[in-house]
Amino acid sequence: MNDLDDVLSTALPSQAAPDRQPQEETVVRVRDVTMRFPIVKRYREWVLSPFTPRRSFTALKHVSLDVQAGNRIAVMGPNGAGKTTLLKLIGGLLYPTEGEVIVNGLNTHTQNGAARRSVGFVFNEERSFFWRLSGQQNLEFFGALDNLSGPHLRNRIRELMQLVGLEHAGDKPVSAYSSGMKQRLALARVLIADPDILILDEPTRALDPVACDEMVEFILSDIQQNSHKTLLIATHRIEEAMTLCNKVMVIDGGQLRGIDSIEGITSDGTTLLQYYRRCMRDEQTYENAIP
Repeated sequence: MNDLDDVLSTALPSQAAPDRQPQEETVVRVRDVTMRFPIVKRYREWVLSPFTPRRSFTALKHVSLDVQAGNRIAVMGPNGAGKTTLLKLIGGLLYPTEGEVIVNGLNTHTQNGAARRSVGFVFNEERSFFWRLSGQQNLEFFGALDNLSGPHLRNRIRELMQLVGLEHAGDKPVSAYSSGMKQRLALARVLIADPDILILDEPTRALDPVACDEMVEFILSDIQQNSHKTLLIATHRIEEAMTLCNKVMVIDGGQLRGIDSIEGITSDGTTLLQYYRRCMRDEQTYENAIP
């Protein structure tokens, strides 16, 4: 009987663990990251104590987290909490003072160029466009920076302008665009290279209620449902987080105060606002991976 069991276990290896589920791929790893910025000396300080080392401001303190592919995470916290600093570190726009950030297996410090190709970053106040050029000309320029050219680039721009609803405004100068149109053009710009991770820093901050609703609907229907991209969205709007995201991360004082799935938070009747307030009162720092 023991011999028969050995034969069956060898012949049918795929049935050894029928309940085991495949693990989601981790696309971002933040490990014990601290970020300090030097404080510029005032004239009085240079005169009275020229040899005193400059002070520094600590924006993030020992932050660790994991982000799995396909997650949509709302990054919440008060102004000055460190949200944008963390997102810029993940996007490779800043190097951590201590610790490391790994994006798709690439260290953002030692392999910055390759790591940044996986990430698209949209700022809340878009200033990177050439205002005298048209929307299409701007996309041609940024596409060239991503090593795209010829018919492939033109077709990609046409598809993206249609996707973001600007197909009839491609020839207009960006200076004539409304705030909502600029935000849509910014999304088209980061989508040119088809990045795996999208970072949106308060994408509806400067928009009126109608444009805000249109932007949320665009992200929800055209980006979220038609692709398996990972989204990190800095927002102050509870309803926006509930609509667009499946997880929430709370940062305050440069520390990770809480991180959890929205479904898990609300399953016992707790609202997202109550969870946010509890995290802000709680002095414990959560440095666990996203469940």
